[in-house]
Amino acid sequence: MVQSLHTAAQVTGMDEADVTELVAFRARAAAEAEALGVKLTYLPFIIKAVISGLRAYPYLNASLDDARGDIVLKRRYHIGIAVDTPDGLVVPVIRDADRLSLLELARAIEDLSERARKRTLTVAELQGGTFTLSNIGSFGGMFATPILHHPQVAILATGRVVRRPMFDAEDRVVPRHLMPVSLTFDHRVLDGADATRFLRHVVARLERPERLVLEL
Repeated sequence: MVQSLHTAAQVTGMDEADVTELVAFRARAAAEAEALGVKLTYLPFIIKAVISGLRAYPYLNASLDDARGDIVLKRRYHIGIAVDTPDGLVVPVIRDADRLSLLELARAIEDLSERARKRTLTVAELQGGTFTLSNIGSFGGMFATPILHHPQVAILATGRVVRRPMFDAEDRVVPRHLMPVSLTFDHRVLDGADATRFLRHVVARLERPERLVLEL
């Protein structure tokens, strides 16, 4: 982390996603997933939304070769997930996450997280990530300024879903569910415009789960 902070020009952008429809969709799907022995959290949906964004903005699925000054675009989507363990933060990697269904992602997350806490992960399962996710919402957190997982160029943190009053199109106050999102990126590779476009792309997919499912 110290190397990352002293090497990359790190900037964090923040936004909120209205995940009211996603909350309802997950609630309906969770019961069916549980019948199959799978715990369906928001994280598989977030991973799918992120992969959609990485396909649209490939410079976020990249690394920077500091010695040569080359930007290396990644053709595969290996998503690291930050896991809190008794021994500190561990980041196992879901390889080829784009090829997995929501239920397969949920199984992979549960398996890697459990083995991370039991300290039974292999070295290979901790290497090769192209993008990292940190769910600070599981601890009650909202926004954050996550540190890049060197040499990756971007990391996304998601906060806890909160229910708030919002105005609808007719200026009526209605209850909505909001999810905070924070994106840290390397300003040597990306400018604020592309990073914001990526973040808005992810937010749009989280806000419309039916569109996300159509892209699976």
